[in-house]
Amino acid sequence: MNILVIYPYIPYPIDRGTYQRTFHLLRELAREHTVDLIALSEKGERLENRHVFESFCRDVHFVPFQHPEWPKLFPHRLFNRTPSSIEHWNLPHIAKAIRDQLKRTPYDLVHVCDIVLAQYFLDEHQDIPLSVDRSRVDLQFQQQQATFNARTLKDKLLAWESLVKMHGFEKRVAKRCQLQILCGPDDEEFVRKHISTTAPVKVVANGVDLEYFRAAVEPEPRSAKPTVLFCGAMDYTPNVDALRWFFAEIHHRLLQRVPSLQVLIVGKSPIAEVLAYAQLPGVTVTGGVPDVRPYYRRAWLQMVPLRIGGGTRLKIVESLAIGTPVISTSIGAQGLGLTHGTNILLADTPETFADQVVNALQSSPLREHLRKNGIRIAKERFGWRRIGADLSAGYRRFKPEQRKQVRLMNVPFDVVTMPQTLERIGGMIDSKQPHYIATANVDFLVQSRRDTELRRILNDAHLVVCDGTPLVWLSKLLRRPLPERVAGSDLVPQLLARAEREGWRVFFLGGEPRTLKQAVRNIESKHPNIQIAGSYSPPFAPLDRMDHEGICERVREAKPEVLLVSFGCPKQEKWIARNYAALGVPVCIGVGATVDFLAGTVRRAPRWMQVAGMEWVFRLAQEPRRLLKRYSTDLLVFGIGSIREIALSFLTSKAPQRA
Repeated sequence: MNILVIYPYIPYPIDRGTYQRTFHLLRELAREHTVDLIALSEKGERLENRHVFESFCRDVHFVPFQHPEWPKLFPHRLFNRTPSSIEHWNLPHIAKAIRDQLKRTPYDLVHVCDIVLAQYFLDEHQDIPLSVDRSRVDLQFQQQQATFNARTLKDKLLAWESLVKMHGFEKRVAKRCQLQILCGPDDEEFVRKHISTTAPVKVVANGVDLEYFRAAVEPEPRSAKPTVLFCGAMDYTPNVDALRWFFAEIHHRLLQRVPSLQVLIVGKSPIAEVLAYAQLPGVTVTGGVPDVRPYYRRAWLQMVPLRIGGGTRLKIVESLAIGTPVISTSIGAQGLGLTHGTNILLADTPETFADQVVNALQSSPLREHLRKNGIRIAKERFGWRRIGADLSAGYRRFKPEQRKQVRLMNVPFDVVTMPQTLERIGGMIDSKQPHYIATANVDFLVQSRRDTELRRILNDAHLVVCDGTPLVWLSKLLRRPLPERVAGSDLVPQLLARAEREGWRVFFLGGEPRTLKQAVRNIESKHPNIQIAGSYSPPFAPLDRMDHEGICERVREAKPEVLLVSFGCPKQEKWIARNYAALGVPVCIGVGATVDFLAGTVRRAPRWMQVAGMEWVFRLAQEPRRLLKRYSTDLLVFGIGSIREIALSFLTSKAPQRA
């Protein structure tokens, strides 16, 4: 794809949290796509870093600019429907630079950072798909600022005026964008609740440079005295507010119980209020430092006492990766999917925050427990390579290609037959790039209605085949027909036969150990020349407690072309989506009970029942206790959803068309 990326700054050197995200995502996008960059240079700064971006971008344009003065309240600000924080970025020569670039080069997608740049695409360039990567949701950020910082009547009135305008502007952006990239599920929840229930959004978590923030094999010696670190830009309002709360409500409680406590405040551009904390006993304010890693390694803990949320939360994942335990408020760690007591400590009141800090400082086993689990989860989930691959997967749907899909109950299905599916798989293997395939049945549709992660996985999958006769029927009633059912339990045997002919290596992951061994024996008996790269049934554990890195390492060492995962839906789909990029396997498929069929421990329904769409009746008769509740729920939800979708399709077709 040809992608134009537009940034409101030059994110190099990487000396701010937001620069970490924007720089690494840009570089990862350029691994798969052809990327051109327009970046704004305030007062002509950082222009000497062009060569950094030219090493992976095709075309680089830096546009010097200077912010205009803030408008006076009357009449310019009051009678302008655009929030002043957005209008502050509206400059004619920036609009011209964007216009000229779009005239020179055709693009499949424009990717901008933050909604300050989205304004250039609200009235112009409507024909180009637009994606906005948001380091924070501005409406949410302003609401939280108003809660903590609007003290006088004037401040409250100005905050209300800005919030009203920002709410309207957010809605305009949501209507224009083909995709909004958010940092966490909490941001998505806010957008859905306050801005738009239907706008396309994708959560792309923040990451860490795992090589740069590599933890030592053996824990390094910490400071002699118990030391707590706070790290971040010290002119950023949420960080200033966090320190204000910490020193007003928490610091004195800690000194009463840990008199030798040292507090390190590390970060560029400390304002006067932050510098003043250095007058307190045991507090050091360093300002900007050339390398933050020595400070992480000295500290016993990193604290994140944030009260204003949203945004990147990069310092937490850096700290996890390098092995420094973290204590945070819930809002400070929102969206990262961390677990209190396992890989982080969470506390939201001054008393509990102080208690957690003291407990960690006084318990080296607790700190070591948090250190090991933090390193593990950083490796599993927060590497930029994996996160960038996830974003690239979300952008593939904008690529002009011959991929035809239909949507049923808001789930996309590829219009393919069984032979076409096998050809697609062959192409994926030839490309040697990682892909994942979903075999979606009625239960997928039902679960995806309430499971936002599963819904995102189905939207981002490289191929979604229809594994349910009722779905074929529904597609025909809606006059967007799927050609046939491509059941996973039919696909896998044909795929194995093709693998034997082509010499593709196959790895089986999951299933009950004895069942998996029997399935492999049966496959090798039927296909004597097939190359089984390996099989492994990991110990049962919830998804977030699985040894992802250990499993991935085992699969990578086997070097398969095809990985068949049998953890059950939706666990197997979530595991694949989280790990397929790191695995590097060309084709990953969740196959569910197919391993039981291959082993012969579970019988498939007779062919006539499969064709008649009654296979579920046969399965229910075999396992009534396990399947009765699931099938009853599926039947009810799918039935209601189908009736609603058919009715909507009928009403739409009968609606009068405008000339």
